[in-house]
Amino acid sequence: MKKWIFTGLVLIAIATCFASAKEKKQPNPKSPKVKYPLLLTVDFNTAAPLKYKFVSERHMTLNFDPAGKYSKIGDKDSEKDEVYVEKLEMDITYKALKVDPSGYSTIEATCDSAKVTGHGRPDAAASLTGRSFTFKVTPTGKIADDSNFVSLVKAIGAKAFTGSGQKGKIKDPDMIMDFVATQWRIWDSAASIQKPLKGVKKDSKWNSQLLAPMPFVSKVGRDVVYKLAGVVESNNVSYADITSTYSLSKTPPADAPMPYGGSFQMRGTFGFLQGYKVLSISGTGRQLFDIKKGLIKSDTQHYKTEVSASIFGLGSNTVEPNIKIDQTTTMTLVE
Repeated sequence: MKKWIFTGLVLIAIATCFASAKEKKQPNPKSPKVKYPLLLTVDFNTAAPLKYKFVSERHMTLNFDPAGKYSKIGDKDSEKDEVYVEKLEMDITYKALKVDPSGYSTIEATCDSAKVTGHGRPDAAASLTGRSFTFKVTPTGKIADDSNFVSLVKAIGAKAFTGSGQKGKIKDPDMIMDFVATQWRIWDSAASIQKPLKGVKKDSKWNSQLLAPMPFVSKVGRDVVYKLAGVVESNNVSYADITSTYSLSKTPPADAPMPYGGSFQMRGTFGFLQGYKVLSISGTGRQLFDIKKGLIKSDTQHYKTEVSASIFGLGSNTVEPNIKIDQTTTMTLVE
C-alpha cells in the first residue's frame, strides 16, 4: 500500500514538472516582438483593391434659450433640448492604377454606395454613389495631387441647391463635408510624421490638423496629436496602435476643399441661426495600422463640440443657443 502511494506521488511530481516546463515554452500572444523605430509606409497593390466602410454620425443638442431669458415661467417645453441626428454611410473601393514605391502612386477611389439618414429631404452627399475620383500619393501617405477630388466635391456641392428665393439661392442640408473629412488626408497618421524615414518609437508623438465637419456651413479645423501607443497582435498580424487627441484649431485648414461658395440661404434648422462660433473641440481616436501590408485596418475618431449662435432676425437683442455636437467617424477595412 505504501509503495503504491509513493509511486503515485512520484508520477504526480513528474507530471507537474512536465506541465510547468510546457507552460514556460508557450509564447505570450499579448507581447509580440517589436523592433523600434517603426517605418509606417502606405503600400498599394494593383491586383488587390481595398474596400472600406465609412460612417460619419453626429448627435446635435440645441437649447435656444439656455439662460431662460425668453422662456415663460412654468413653460416646461421651452426648457427642453431639441435633438437632431444625421448619419452618412459610404462604401469606397480604392484601386491602384499605377504603383511606384519610390515616387507617386495613382489611386482611383470609387464610391460604391452612399446613404444619408436624418434629413427630411434628399441629401446631395447620397449622389456620390457610383462616382469616382483619382489622386496621387507618396509612399508616406501624402496626397500630392487631389485636383480630381476637389472637382468632384464641387460637382456634388452644386447638387445641394434646389431653388432660389428673394435673397438668392437656397441650399438644403447636406453631409458633403463629412465625405471631404474622410478622404482629405486619409492617411494622415503616417503622412504627418516629420521624419518618416527614421520611423517612430513607442510613445512618440507628432502633430497635424484634420477637418471637423459641422451641420452648418463652415471649415473648422481640429488640431491632432498622434501617439504610437505600441504594437498589438491579432490573428498573427501586427498592428501599430496609434492614438490621437483633438482640440480646436486656431485657423481653418486652408487647403481643404469647400463644396460651394458665394452667398445663399440655408434651409432647415440651422438656416435661421447666424453668427456661428465654435467654442471648443475635445476628443480622442484610435487607429490600427497593418505594419506589414502598409494599410489602415480600422480608425475611430470621436469628439465633442460646443457652438454658440444667435437666432436670425432678433437684432441686437439676440439669444445665444447652446449647441452641443457629438461626432463619431469610423473607417473599417472590409475583409
